[in-house]
Amino acid sequence: MNPKPANLESYLGRPSPIEPQLRFLLKGVRKPVIFDVGACEGEDTIRYSRMFPGARLLAFEPLPANQEILRENLARYSVAAEVIPCAVSNRKGTAEFHVSDGRPPELFSGENWNYGNKSSSLLPPALGTPMHGWITFPDRITVQCDTLVDVCASHDIDSIDFMHMDVQGAEGLVLEGASAVMPRIRVIWMEVSNQELYSGQKLRGEIESILRNHGFAVAYEELRGAEGDQLYVNLRFARNRLYLAGLRLTRVLSRLANPFRVKPTGR
Repeated sequence: MNPKPANLESYLGRPSPIEPQLRFLLKGVRKPVIFDVGACEGEDTIRYSRMFPGARLLAFEPLPANQEILRENLARYSVAAEVIPCAVSNRKGTAEFHVSDGRPPELFSGENWNYGNKSSSLLPPALGTPMHGWITFPDRITVQCDTLVDVCASHDIDSIDFMHMDVQGAEGLVLEGASAVMPRIRVIWMEVSNQELYSGQKLRGEIESILRNHGFAVAYEELRGAEGDQLYVNLRFARNRLYLAGLRLTRVLSRLANPFRVKPTGR
């Protein structure tokens, strides 16, 4: 696998699905610290730099081929993010990394998009057949690993205002290595799954339990079949509690406005 820089214009032209939530939750944070864990080619790092021009951005990417594209894209879009060339995990050191490849029969993001380089993981694939019918894992390499605790210490970071995590099944490892800093993470947007695509992967219910035990609550989610993304807010922060209270009030008012609404069957 040797991907080349893809055309990001179409992707960057679409707003982040959580832009309204982030603008509310981080309002008043003058220079938010934003971690993009599993940054791949920097698509979302660039998005967040536009949403929060004064932010301190750290982009974590363990795959060397992706690191090269990431740096090229950050330079192309004049984004001053710090590239951290490692996998975030539950320990510091090295680990085997399973490198993905493939191209879907239907090019759902256009011809000029890298499809196969976005599913690499610290965990091996759980199935013996191509994931989703087209993603394969032909190579394994050794990568550097670090924990969020060690990264914060080495980069003089006291708190993380927002963390986007897309680590292909290794979410549990990231959270395990973040325990000491979890109270100081304000908001997390992360990929979740109800299906074990990677061997040893924590499923959505387990992730919800882990984060609930750390004082987080689900504030928003986009689920597509077995997979999706969830937005978690740390209840230690007053603005996060205010946001959740607003959501509850909106639901109550909606029910009052539609008292005779027929509930969908089967739910």
